Amino acid sequence: MEGDAADRRRPDESSDDDDDESGMPAWSWEGVNCGLLDCSKHGDGSIYRGTHFWHRFYRVADNRETLLEPMMLSAPTDCQPNMWACKAHRGCAMMQIFSLKLAHCGAAIDGPVHLYGFLAVRDRLNPLRNYIFNRSREDPFVVGKHGGDSGLFIQMAGPKRGIEMRASVLIEYDMKIKRRGKQEDDLQLIDGAACFSELASLDRTVYTQRIGGDCGAVDICFALLRNAVEATIQVGVTQMCHSSGLDFSLSCSVSRLPPKIELFQGVIAEPGDVNRFVVAAVRGSALIVYLTVGQIGGSEIARQCYAFRAKAHGYDVQQFKFDFATILVKVSWSTLVPFRIAQGFM
Repeated sequence: MEGDAADRRRPDESSDDDDDESGMPAWSWEGVNCGLLDCSKHGDGSIYRGTHFWHRFYRVADNRETLLEPMMLSAPTDCQPNMWACKAHRGCAMMQIFSLKLAHCGAAIDGPVHLYGFLAVRDRLNPLRNYIFNRSREDPFVVGKHGGDSGLFIQMAGPKRGIEMRASVLIEYDMKIKRRGKQEDDLQLIDGAACFSELASLDRTVYTQRIGGDCGAVDICFALLRNAVEATIQVGVTQMCHSSGLDFSLSCSVSRLPPKIELFQGVIAEPGDVNRFVVAAVRGSALIVYLTVGQIGGSEIARQCYAFRAKAHGYDVQQFKFDFATILVKVSWSTLVPFRIAQGFM
């Protein structure tokens, strides 16, 4: 019984005895090893001055964005026996983040919450920031403007490329709530870093971890996917029948897991490309893309979906025809760059 109690200890109940040899405190929450790391605050600068193993390994003093791009092995030249039946490049353990959500806000705020700052992942592949959320004070994300529970979700901007989870990944965050007046009057929502380990995570099991802070908390919903590949979704509006624009939303589901990943929701004023989006999918499983389209000022709303089968390389294209628009969705597949190659980019 005593051992069970120790396993259930919350982060604020941890002791120095819980530290492993890497200097990463470990505690168990819903089956996930997660360490809330000491000396990891941006506000006091301790995250840049630390000397723990994780400070050096994840290069947290370097605030550059990851140098690796997506689709780096979408068209390799060393496949065996060929690109379509490749056995030379394999899937790997990857982290898929489904959503970020404002769990609660401790401060009394009248109206929607204007949120800015960043949340980024650092992995072994290239331990520079792979942004999941990144907003300036001049362009904050407004949480709660739609009302209800769904209005608390935070729109994700990334990741820029797939997240490798062969070893623990570090999630670094510094998110603030903008208030009227000067920047020094703003509220600190969450500030610090946490380490997530693949060792205690079950494959294709969805977890929700709460990251607490001074003035609230953010829930991060994620899963470990083994034998996964990177899928880059690119959307282009090739034809619009009316000049009023489109009310467009794009989401997807991966590997038969229930949470949908909300990729885009907004207005498209003219034909052109929409931002690209990167997700992880288990090789051979389905990546289902959902489109919801409406004409601005009109009452008709159309919905379509399509299932792409995840593979190691190449790409697939699907055309969606609506009464008032034609939309092209291209999914490019790639395994992640081998670690030895990634080191050359650092």
